[in-house]
Amino acid sequence: MFQNTGNDVPALREDTLLVSLMLVNNELGTLSDIARIGAIVREHGALFHVDAAQAVGKVKVDLASLAVDLMSFSAHKAYGPKGIGALYVGPRAHSLLQAQIHGGGHEGGFRSGTLATHQIVGMGTAFALAISKAEVENRRIEELSCHLREGLLALPDVQLNGSPEQRIPHTLNLCITRSGFTSSQLSHSLALSSTSACNSASNAPSHVLLALGMDSTKALASVRVSLGRYTTQADVERAVEVFSKALSAPATFW
Repeated sequence: MFQNTGNDVPALREDTLLVSLMLVNNELGTLSDIARIGAIVREHGALFHVDAAQAVGKVKVDLASLAVDLMSFSAHKAYGPKGIGALYVGPRAHSLLQAQIHGGGHEGGFRSGTLATHQIVGMGTAFALAISKAEVENRRIEELSCHLREGLLALPDVQLNGSPEQRIPHTLNLCITRSGFTSSQLSHSLALSSTSACNSASNAPSHVLLALGMDSTKALASVRVSLGRYTTQADVERAVEVFSKALSAPATFW
């Protein structure tokens, strides 16, 4: 696993050809230092892919100044249509890519097939809106997130998972350390998740939280709280109230 401090990267081996990291972790909301890591990967000679699905409109990215060879985006993470995304391909990676779908030679020969124009236009519009409103919207989310974070961390048995500073304000991951607590005690009143949508069918603890060194009990007692374009101050106050009531109720053990 890559760490965000220092220059020692144990995961980078002599035979490593490609490094792939999230810019923003989808469960924690934490940020990877892709500028530093990209420089290390570039010096090693490997390609560097960054998953920026969670970053559009939230984190400013200047590809011209980063040692990034590939960067992927997903429209639905920015309120665009599902089923469409984009891939930035830098010059170092371009000559190494091979087509996975052959036919009409679309997308420069890399991905043949009729293009979904309506989805592409929707994605472009969603990204343009997200970027144009980013400064104002991120400031609003920051204020709401600070209020939510202060209210929740003031409650007994609530801890923040992940770095408290190196993160975006849109996502909080909280561990409820109270004995007998399960995330289902909150899900009846709030739209929360105990894992990512990618693993929503699994009852296993989050692999992300386990990688942080948490045991399975604490990982299963953790919930992700997300704030977005339509989150209001009233929603934040309601969330703090629901958490407070749940943690003041008698503990359940089944």
